[in-house]
Amino acid sequence: MEILQSIVQAAISGNKEKVVEFIKTNPTAVKEFSEDGWTLLHLAAYFGQKELASFLLESGADIHIRAKNENENTPLQAAIANKQNELVAFLIEKGSDVNVIQSGGWTCLHEAALLGNEEIIILLLKNGANKTIKKNDGKTAYDIALEKGYDHLLYHLQEEVNLR
Repeated sequence: MEILQSIVQAAISGNKEKVVEFIKTNPTAVKEFSEDGWTLLHLAAYFGQKELASFLLESGADIHIRAKNENENTPLQAAIANKQNELVAFLIEKGSDVNVIQSGGWTCLHEAALLGNEEIIILLLKNGANKTIKKNDGKTAYDIALEKGYDHLLYHLQEEVNLR
C-alpha cells in the first residue's frame, strides 16, 4: 500500500494527531513507503519531528529500514542529511546503527563530514562510529572533511584519536 500523500504531508509538517489517527486505522502504514521511497519514520527524522518519530517507533516502525530509492538510507542517515541533531541523538539512543552503509559506501560519519557537522561527528564517534570505513571511492570521513576544508573536523576524524 502506498502511503497517502496527505499523511506524508502530515508527517513532514509534524501533524502528529493526523498521523496517529491514520496509523490507528492503518497500522501497517508504518512499514509502507512514499513515492520518494521513504517511510513515515524517514520523513519524521529528516524534518526533525521527534514526537512523531517516537510514536512511529512505538507503533512498530523499523528503525533500521532502508529507503527504497537510490540512496538506500536509514532514518538515522536521513536525520543527519538535514542536520537534525536532536533526532540523530534520539535515533542513536533508540538503537540505530551508527556504522550502517548506504549506497556508494557512505556511512553516517561520511555524511556528517560532508556537511561539516561537528556536533553530529562527535556524537557518532562517542557511540562507536568507525572512522576507518571507506566509501566505494576509497575515501574516509577524514578525507571528505579535508577536501571540504573543514579543518575543525580533522582532529576528531584522525584514526589515532579516540573520543569514546
